Order: sequence, then C-alpha cells, then structure tokens
Amino acid sequence: MDHQNIELRHSISPEMFCRLREQVNFQKVSQRQAKKILENTSYICAVFYNNEPVGVTRLLFDYGTDAYITDVIVNPDYQGCGIGRLLIENVLNYIRQNVTDTKVVCKSGKRRFLSSLWF
Repeated sequence: MDHQNIELRHSISPEMFCRLREQVNFQKVSQRQAKKILENTSYICAVFYNNEPVGVTRLLFDYGTDAYITDVIVNPDYQGCGIGRLLIENVLNYIRQNVTDTKVVCKSGKRRFLSSLWF
C-alpha cells in the first residue's frame, strides 16, 4: 500500500458507507438508514485509498463528558495496513481537541488497542 495515496475525509456517501459495512459483514442497512445514521453522527473519519473508501469510523459525542467510537470498519483487503490505527488516532485527536474530561467507551475486545493509543 502506497501511503501517499491515502486521503482522510470527514464525510462518506450513504452508498459507500453501506458498501464498507457489507464488506465486513456488519448489519445491512438501507441507503435511507445510512443517510440518517451519517446525519446523526457527531464526527466521521473515512480513509480513501486511490479515491476509494477503505475504512470509516464514527463518533457519537456529547462534547461534554462522553464519546462513543462506533463502526470502526476496514475493508478486509486493507486490514493489517494501519488503516484502523489511523482511524482511531484521528478520532481520538478530535476528542482531545474538543473536550478535556472525556470517557471513551468501546467494546471490551477493543479496550487494549484503544488504550494503547489514548495515553
């Protein structure tokens, strides 16, 4: 993977979001549902490689005390290339820039990975 061809964007189309979800066998959602999901997300970070989406994460954030990182999705063809780390580092930087006293909630299987990046 040529890292010079990676671009971070803070939006993604509902169609692309649905496609990424399907690539990792996440629950299928309609494009209408995806549009609502994306509209009600506090922060989105999408990784594009050669202008194609290869990863996305979403943040639900009250900008006070709680931030919930959800939908950390990486196309299986790009897993192990640092895309997940890039997504999480980006969203954690966003949290740090927007509030000082935040509790980050994640699924138990991801705590070790997340805490290695947070501190």
